[in-house]
Amino acid sequence: MAVEYKGSDFLYLVYVDDQEKEFRIFNQTDGGSDSAADEIELDTKDKSGSDYGSITHTINIEGILTKDDEAIKFIKKAQRQKKFVKIIEVDTTTEDTEEGMYMLTNVSMAYSNGDYATYSIDATLNGSLTEGTIEEVPEGAPDTGIETP
Repeated sequence: MAVEYKGSDFLYLVYVDDQEKEFRIFNQTDGGSDSAADEIELDTKDKSGSDYGSITHTINIEGILTKDDEAIKFIKKAQRQKKFVKIIEVDTTTEDTEEGMYMLTNVSMAYSNGDYATYSIDATLNGSLTEGTIEEVPEGAPDTGIETP
């Protein structure tokens, strides 16, 4: 029997270099990755076809802004300082990871009146991904004790 994944089975961590540890980005509501390949057209006397050009891997992460979220503070600061950031995608069902250094192409905060404040992060891989496993998933956002409808 095949086991289906849920979106909540995946989350993203950010490695904060000055604290030498991974931080879980709090209250992730959406996320994903995309890999695209440029196509090179081959057309010679002997053959025609296509070959791979550049490969681009991007990720996007969205969620609800949460007080004391160290990862969001670090991401905003890193982009302003034009730094690359190590982002780790975690499959929580297997504890498998893919990590790489990313350029933060878009960091957006939205503050709609009457709704939760949200964040959105887009990043493009610089280099290659490294596969691994994680021993312990960092804690998520602390419980506020407030029940939501």
